[in-house]
Amino acid sequence: MGLTTPVAPVDVAALFPELAGQSRTTVRLHPRRGAPTAADSSMGGPLLWPADEPWPHCEARQHDDPSGLGGRVAMVPILQIYQRDIPELPFPTGTDLCQVLWCPVPHEPDYVPPLHVTWRDSRLVTDVLVDAPAPIESDTDFLPSPCSLSPERVEEYQSVWELPARLTKKIWEWESSPDNPEGWEYQSHLSTASGTKVGGWVDWIQDPYPMECDHGHEMQHLLTIASWEHDAGSCRRWTPLEEQHLLGPYQVPELLEPADIMIGDAGSMYLFTCLECPDRPVESISQCS
Repeated sequence: MGLTTPVAPVDVAALFPELAGQSRTTVRLHPRRGAPTAADSSMGGPLLWPADEPWPHCEARQHDDPSGLGGRVAMVPILQIYQRDIPELPFPTGTDLCQVLWCPVPHEPDYVPPLHVTWRDSRLVTDVLVDAPAPIESDTDFLPSPCSLSPERVEEYQSVWELPARLTKKIWEWESSPDNPEGWEYQSHLSTASGTKVGGWVDWIQDPYPMECDHGHEMQHLLTIASWEHDAGSCRRWTPLEEQHLLGPYQVPELLEPADIMIGDAGSMYLFTCLECPDRPVESISQCS
């Protein structure tokens, strides 16, 4: 089923000419509980993993272990994206599949899972791994429920935290003025799309954090893995039209947290890649409210 984001209630570029030409297209993934296969793009679903290729493990010494010695922990799938579904992802030459796994055990000091990213050519995987390693008993915040994806392209503008102070002041004045009788807020309703998405502007929760690769190149936003699809403030803009009848005084868990993950305190993990390096290295940071 396709999902449709409501049209922006205000043309912010017309209202604030400084934003003209600043929009970007993001791909909202709209993960929803399902039964994806290894042949599908998914969140928390099975991966198209070669049977003869070692499964990624995390060997950090920070795992919750009374001995303090840690141990090898099998990583778990968080995202699988095929190029045919989301060609906007900057796949390295000769690849058409991006697979993201993370450690299901929280790591100090920020208690977020380290990632493993693999780019591959799906046509070369002829013998698929049937039984991936079972996840260990751990904090279920990092064990995603299998979700199918419904990619949707949406235009968005940069987070208020990335705007010049003078423009931010103008926006805040408009938000509290009689010209905004519906009480729309730039950050919650008119700027960056919420939820798990590919490309576009970063939906920063705190101050923006520039990223560089090991060669000193500026990295670009690859994708966001979000705990929530929206919050109480942003739901009336970012909840798909097909699901707005579910909105009410109490949030539907499958709508608010479709993959049933929690990064810190309802936070997000932002992945960045270098477009100048041919192997597309990926780095990540996380932020919480």
